[in-house]
Amino acid sequence: MIYEPIGVYSKNAYHIPELSASVHSFEELCYVIKERLYDLGDFLLKDELLSFIKLNLALPDLSDSLAEEAPDIAGYVKTLFSYRHYMSEDAVADICKTLKDGTSEMEFIRLISRGDFLSENKKYRSAILLYEHARELMDEGDERDGLKYKELMNKLGKLYALYFMFEKAAECFSTAGDERRTFFCRKLTMSRVEYVDMLLKQHPDEGLSKEVEEMTREPAEISELKEGLKDKSYGSRLATARLCSRLKAEYRRIG
Repeated sequence: MIYEPIGVYSKNAYHIPELSASVHSFEELCYVIKERLYDLGDFLLKDELLSFIKLNLALPDLSDSLAEEAPDIAGYVKTLFSYRHYMSEDAVADICKTLKDGTSEMEFIRLISRGDFLSENKKYRSAILLYEHARELMDEGDERDGLKYKELMNKLGKLYALYFMFEKAAECFSTAGDERRTFFCRKLTMSRVEYVDMLLKQHPDEGLSKEVEEMTREPAEISELKEGLKDKSYGSRLATARLCSRLKAEYRRIG
């Protein structure tokens, strides 16, 4: 069954910069608001949006009803979702309850939601700043033991790892209780010698010791290069240049 949309589909979109979204219809407006519930603010009460609903969507009665709800965001959302039975009364009641229950947490939840949006759109640096701000607010509010805090730390860890900041990433994953990612990031912060030394302490074994000795042995090419640098003759310099060129080519191939 195909439902007839409420209002009209406007050729000219209304852009909501605070939500980084553009809407052409009543249904799109409802969808954006429902998905970004904790990001809502007074910008919904702008005359421009009410005018768009009234003129572009041809819903003057809805525009007038929404104007009467200012400055109550919960009332605004209830009026919007209840319009022409767009959503059931129970669904609208649940959404309004979610808004009211989250009042004390609103700020850090908004920050996390905004950070999620930026992260999804590959604005990773900005997302990190918002996540860190949310983390500070949650620390001040003694929210460290909650599941949401661990989820936030996991998100932060992934973004730090993207920028090769593995020490920070390991700290975040550790706080989130993700031992596997914590170990992996710790490994990436170590030199090869430090890593194998850690393995030996955790799993002392004669066979592993031989393997570690093999892993930490200086590559033959590096030994050859060091010897060549000691010799100042033309032939040695030429051989060294060739060796350096070969090592660079090999490095580029690996990269």
